Amino acid sequence: MISNQLLPLRMFMFFVSAIGSMVVSFLPIYFQHKGLSSSQIGWFLAIGPFVGLVAQPIWGYASDKYKTVKKVLFACLVGFVLSVTWLFQLNSFTWILIAGSFFFFFFSPVNPLADNLAKRQSIIHSVTFGSIRMWGSIGFAIVSLFSGFLLSEYGIDFLVIPITFFAVSTCLLSLVLSDVKGGSKKVNYKDMGVFLKNPTLLLFFFLVSLVLLTHRTSDSFISLYLLEIGGNEMLVGWIWFIGVSSEALLFYLSAKWFRPSNPIIYIIVAAFLYCIRWILTAFASDPTMLLMIQVLHGVCFAVIFLGALEYLYQIVPEELQASGHMVFVGICFGVTGILGSSIGGIIFEKYGGTLLYSLLAISSFIGFIGFILFYLKEKKSEVRVVKEVS
Repeated sequence: MISNQLLPLRMFMFFVSAIGSMVVSFLPIYFQHKGLSSSQIGWFLAIGPFVGLVAQPIWGYASDKYKTVKKVLFACLVGFVLSVTWLFQLNSFTWILIAGSFFFFFFSPVNPLADNLAKRQSIIHSVTFGSIRMWGSIGFAIVSLFSGFLLSEYGIDFLVIPITFFAVSTCLLSLVLSDVKGGSKKVNYKDMGVFLKNPTLLLFFFLVSLVLLTHRTSDSFISLYLLEIGGNEMLVGWIWFIGVSSEALLFYLSAKWFRPSNPIIYIIVAAFLYCIRWILTAFASDPTMLLMIQVLHGVCFAVIFLGALEYLYQIVPEELQASGHMVFVGICFGVTGILGSSIGGIIFEKYGGTLLYSLLAISSFIGFIGFILFYLKEKKSEVRVVKEVS
């Protein structure tokens, strides 16, 4: 019975991530085919998180204020369908940036809103969040692989057709989702300031950003790096299929390995694994080696994502959870996406992938050390509270 009630949401997660797979995996290659340089592609990809910094808090606030996720998702997806149609008609870099701003204004809130809806529904139906979220990973993996074969056969210009199909389908599917209302407390815009006044939360955001900066940068350039060392469009599909399949498996098994009592421990483990992943990637000499390393993609992301989200939902009031989720995504995926795509594009173009991924390893290691200190500080605070109470 519960499975039937959650079926539309699981399908929705599948379709949303299917769109994301084509945007992340093949849009950089599409624009390279259009004649854009690596740095120009980086600037385009940086537009997404930059616009998301504005768009995500706005849409998250609207969701909390009007106590609906479903209607906000539908509004975002309608705008996304229109912007997709516009973007693929353009050749001028200036107009691509302008259209891209609208493209990302509507698309950037969709994934965090979908995750927020999945998290709340998992609580309502007493199922693990990972059992719902894994369908997004499955959608990403399957569609990236299928798109790789399709675009290898028909050419990268064919990308507009599957993106438009999934955009329209996802918009229609959002109409049959079950909504959630959130907390009973009335939300005011000034309540958003709670995320900027809590020093522990700010430190948490900063440290997660150091690690997720590396993830976001790699998302933007892994496809181009694969081509640099001898890969092709079909292998681009495979590299994403392998990475996100491992992510789906980790989400599926989350009930067995994830325990919400110590979420920071999981982040520490993920930061260390990211460091290992980037060192191996920096010295990958052929596409086969890079494909093997990509198994760590899903392992790293699933562990840090579940850990970070659990910690966030433990310390943010229920009535502000959609807003909190958007702030988390805006800072830890948005700001990092801007830095990773723009600066990463310049480094990749001038010095190549080896230096870029070596720098990502350093950033992950700093985050790893930072979270160890953060964990020790949290434990010391808990001990002090216990002593004061006793």
